[in-house]
Amino acid sequence: MPDAVPLIDLDLAPPHDPAGPAPLRRLPVPGRATRVVGVLAAALLTMAAASPPAPALVRVLSAGGTAAAAFTLGHGALYTATFGQNPDSEAGIRRYDLPSGAQVWATAVPQNVQSLSLEPQSGVLLARSGSDPRMVFLDAADGAVLWHLAEAGTSAVRLTGGKVLLRTDEAPDRMELKLADARTGTPLWTRTLDGYSELRDDAVGAGPPRRLVVIGYDGHVTTLDLADGRVLGTGDLGVRLHAEYNSDTDLDYTSVDVSGEELYLSRREGGRVSLAAYRLPALSPKWLVRGGELGTVYGCGRILCMSDGHRLNGIDPDDGSLLWTNPAWSSAGLTPDGRLVAATWADDPETAEIDPASGAVLRPLAHTFFVGDIELRGDTKLAGRTWVSVTGNDGAPHTVGGLDTTAPYGCEADGPYLACPTIAGPTGVWRLPLT
Repeated sequence: MPDAVPLIDLDLAPPHDPAGPAPLRRLPVPGRATRVVGVLAAALLTMAAASPPAPALVRVLSAGGTAAAAFTLGHGALYTATFGQNPDSEAGIRRYDLPSGAQVWATAVPQNVQSLSLEPQSGVLLARSGSDPRMVFLDAADGAVLWHLAEAGTSAVRLTGGKVLLRTDEAPDRMELKLADARTGTPLWTRTLDGYSELRDDAVGAGPPRRLVVIGYDGHVTTLDLADGRVLGTGDLGVRLHAEYNSDTDLDYTSVDVSGEELYLSRREGGRVSLAAYRLPALSPKWLVRGGELGTVYGCGRILCMSDGHRLNGIDPDDGSLLWTNPAWSSAGLTPDGRLVAATWADDPETAEIDPASGAVLRPLAHTFFVGDIELRGDTKLAGRTWVSVTGNDGAPHTVGGLDTTAPYGCEADGPYLACPTIAGPTGVWRLPLT
């Protein structure tokens, strides 16, 4: 993800789950690629420059006696949320300093918490539930409650740059977008739009977004400046979009995706397949390819990736031509140092580094995922063991230790620290041997 808070996938039409992060969702795609794309995005988003390895991994903290409902790493700190006793009970939020592991503060909040998001610029920690409309904004330094929301139909779309973007769905078909100060909740701008719509932004990799793209189910597209809410451009795709999609029964199909400066429309209507690219913000046509493949389109460095849950396709961003297709992979993600990593669809997906130009495997990775400049590799023979490697000056990975965690994902990295859930329950934090 990682970050800015990469809240980028809603799977249902409005009204949205008011307690979840109203991510900037792709309109429905066939198959189950979204989940693996999300796993890859979270795993690959923060990969940094290589650092030489030192001898070993050192555990510095085992936080709490049970599994955390949510956790996140900040600069020199771990934040955790405990499970409530029932859906209406309090949850406990705690901060532990690193490397000492000392608990600095504990704060009770009046709802279960299943998501913690830290915004470093403002020093704000956002606590949200998966089933409750309430959300609480805390001071990350001392745990004080800064402000809270309990408004039905309202969700936090993005927390970044000292600000939070809020979405409120209003009957019958209206949506209010509001950008507020993350520490005070003071509105910076508000805009109301008619019709059911979904949101995208122009963020690529770990970069902060500058623009917000509002895609109506009537095909109308509005691009807003995220800083002040002004309209940068509008256009119409000339097609009504599916509010919901069933790949087993629906013959027609539409997917709209944004990557950087461009919007992509993948479509099948009356048996005719097409892929079109438009330049933002005016939605001016760039190219149109008839025939070919369908799926969700997203940036993969110098190529575009297209996933439909059954195969991975490489697309030339200059003209939309198909470079390669590979049914062995269901999705891919780009590391910040330029490597393209593909994954199979599975509950425990396997990965490989692939060549963007041809799709050929450059390096099999088995059950390996990347978090920061760290490789986490699940042991295929010893259940519950994940091996940790860092990249040395020679460009090769060097194993520095093992973790007692069940899968090589679900971890976070920040600076010299790695945090992961463990088999025993408590969240573990390890200091990486980086110099």
